[in-house]
Amino acid sequence: MRAREKTIEFLKWMVEQYSPSHHEQAFSRALAERLEQRGWRAHTDEVGNTIASMGDGDTCIALLGHIDTVPGEVPVRLEDGRLFGRGTVDAKGAIGAFIEAVELLDASERAGKKFLLLGCVEEEVAITRGAFHVRERYRPDFVINGEPSGAHALTIGYKGLVRAELEYRASRRHTASRDYRAAAEHLVESWNALRAHCDEWNRERPLFEQNLPSLTSFQTGSTDTEEWARASVNVRTGPSTDGERLLSLLGSGPGVSVKALSNKGAVSTDGNDELSRAFKKAIRERGAKPTLRLKTGTSDWNTVAAAWQVPTLAYGPGDSSLDHTPHEHIGLEEYEEGVAVLSRVLALLPIRP
Repeated sequence: MRAREKTIEFLKWMVEQYSPSHHEQAFSRALAERLEQRGWRAHTDEVGNTIASMGDGDTCIALLGHIDTVPGEVPVRLEDGRLFGRGTVDAKGAIGAFIEAVELLDASERAGKKFLLLGCVEEEVAITRGAFHVRERYRPDFVINGEPSGAHALTIGYKGLVRAELEYRASRRHTASRDYRAAAEHLVESWNALRAHCDEWNRERPLFEQNLPSLTSFQTGSTDTEEWARASVNVRTGPSTDGERLLSLLGSGPGVSVKALSNKGAVSTDGNDELSRAFKKAIRERGAKPTLRLKTGTSDWNTVAAAWQVPTLAYGPGDSSLDHTPHEHIGLEEYEEGVAVLSRVLALLPIRP
């Protein structure tokens, strides 16, 4: 494995390119150009993803991450060994670590392998368009999803997500009319039915198995002839949850229409596959004890899992509690440790026969 000077300059350059969801194109093109200069084969695809590869082996290791961030700039600065900026943790830190880890490998460690960087757009929004696009075009043998876990931890599971919009419309009536029920009441009944179902389901189940509903918006209104109510609902789901069942509960009330925006299943690994073992070995070699994490959010792993069905986990340097915050930052030592762990993992992964 090659030596390299410890520096955070490449990550700093990436973070300086502001790329909130739906506005990633300039950064994607610039990143592809930078990677070409560094010896990768790189381009942007039809939806704006940065696609880059190094190596020509038959064993494909996908380095799956997202190049978009949530909105809101964080002034980019180096301070006390920490780099501040939007995306330092979520998730340009992981993308940068992927790139630098591959470049650390020597020829013998790369032999027989192809490293495929998939820098996806629109992960931070409802429809993960970038990940949907790549899942139909590639068939890797291993997948590392770049999300902050901490340099000495692995994320071995993410909850699923059901998102839906509810609507009820009816002819306008006087509120003093016999048997009148406001449009809002119909949606409240649907929400209450879902909530009761989830409360019952969650009893005595651990957090990762639970269904966690939230009512994220509610509006009502009327015209001269009609009244209406709309609501948005999210449910963070466990691995044994039937998302279609939850959607049917929301639409069980007469006249309530349901538009499903997302129905992603939970994903997980038992932590004993070849990829997990390589990470645990690499972390132990650094003198640390590997930590296994289950997260209540979602990631691009949820999008690609059913199609790829290969050893997968999520990893990246950085503290995920800083995601989306106005003081998002990563330490130089944390970043460098992540690069070192990743590079060792990539060297350890076996070549598929």
